[in-house]
Amino acid sequence: MLRTLGLIMMTCMMSANASAQRLVSLNPCFDAWVLQWLPAAWEFVPSTTHGNRLERILAAQPDAVLYGTYTNARLVAALDEATQIVLVDEPNSWSQWQRSLTAVGEALQLEDELSRWAAKQEQRMSVGKNFQQDLLIIMPNQYSWGGSSFIVDMLRHHGVSVDVADEDVALVQIRLEQLIQMQPQRVVLDGFASDYARANDWLWHNALQPWLQQRQVVQIPTELSGCPAQRADDYLNKVTQQ
Repeated sequence: MLRTLGLIMMTCMMSANASAQRLVSLNPCFDAWVLQWLPAAWEFVPSTTHGNRLERILAAQPDAVLYGTYTNARLVAALDEATQIVLVDEPNSWSQWQRSLTAVGEALQLEDELSRWAAKQEQRMSVGKNFQQDLLIIMPNQYSWGGSSFIVDMLRHHGVSVDVADEDVALVQIRLEQLIQMQPQRVVLDGFASDYARANDWLWHNALQPWLQQRQVVQIPTELSGCPAQRADDYLNKVTQQ
């Protein structure tokens, strides 16, 4: 009996060791996100450890590498010759983000883990259905998210009303006179740095300041706006906070 139990325990330990792998991230947006769903048996190497230098990544002996849509193509090609590479696609819509999560789960054979994480993210975004104000998102250099952007689609999918200057593009540049004709109840300042930058100058225009003062204004920090898919729940909760 004891011998049988010992064999069972040894088999379980060998199985666990076989499934444990080393996963490397090439994107700072993945670093905190991966730790939310990666099994404890796996080893994770964040992007800050290797600085996306090929020799340092290979020295970590990864079993798989997570890279993004805009990761250096030469680096990705070199890694593809040495290990498994897994794309975390930069989404343009909420449905595309769900497909990306499914694809990552299948590639890493962690479908259940990614599915549970996606369900939790969705649950944390239910507050959008109770938000009653129209909002407009503006960014440095007079840019705004358009109707074809991930941010707008994600917010609308969860019940938030978003005004846009153009429904057919992802990113649109708004003229000052065009902006002050729009009448959102809330304005979201997305990605404006706290330090002085020429890209922020238009916020202080004499015509824009009174317009802003008539509305609720929410500031989105750059570390949040830079990772909109992985932190979509944080983004939605920030823009809808009372």
